[in-house]
Amino acid sequence: MAGKAWHGADRSKYVWFPTIDYDKCTGCGLCLLTCGSDVFRWDPEGGLPVVANPGNCVLGCTTCARLCPEDAITFPDDPKRFIRSVIIKEKAFPTVREELKERLSKYPDRRVSAEKAVTLGPSPEFSKWHGIDRRAINWGPVIDEDKCVGCGMCVVQCSERRNVFGFDEKGRKAVVLAPQNCMVGCNNCQIACLWDAIKFPDPSELKELARKLVDSGRAREELEARLKQNPNLLIRLPPARPMS
Repeated sequence: MAGKAWHGADRSKYVWFPTIDYDKCTGCGLCLLTCGSDVFRWDPEGGLPVVANPGNCVLGCTTCARLCPEDAITFPDDPKRFIRSVIIKEKAFPTVREELKERLSKYPDRRVSAEKAVTLGPSPEFSKWHGIDRRAINWGPVIDEDKCVGCGMCVVQCSERRNVFGFDEKGRKAVVLAPQNCMVGCNNCQIACLWDAIKFPDPSELKELARKLVDSGRAREELEARLKQNPNLLIRLPPARPMS
């Protein structure tokens, strides 16, 4: 992963990836299903997920841990503290400003007036979350305009596919345009906001939702279908060496 950048920072310089506690893990597969960065693989022998591509994990992201019904996933540090240190150390904001210009140039519909902006529903590809109507899931960012300084970090921290935010260039404010495009469980924009201007709903509701996916068998069905469709997700681990 050498050279992969995070707002100008070399991703390979930083240790950030999930660790699975296999004493707690039940092999539900939600971590593999909900990760958008191809971090996980599946061990068919043990019926368990494996952190196979740790360098793919987005710095500060803890979505898999937030959705794990068994609290079996941890990260090496508090994400807010970790990302704050990276931003300050790397002096990230000049790069963020350039990325913001590029994003708004590429997606001119994200240039908006904060006063006149209209909240959009989910894009067609995000209208369902594992079979559940996305509109029925209470998860998306809310910006405190009194705290927002218009740095643009949230806009570029969000993936281009989801493009949750717009930006008011005249008022220098970020605007939540498509809250239901937000990846369920993701709060990377909140983590990267140094001014604590972004809030999300109580994540405990997501745990309950994740539990229902597992208990209903939906997660297992999706996992089996995903593995059948993409056998490259399978990984066979060498047998454990006997302890001497």
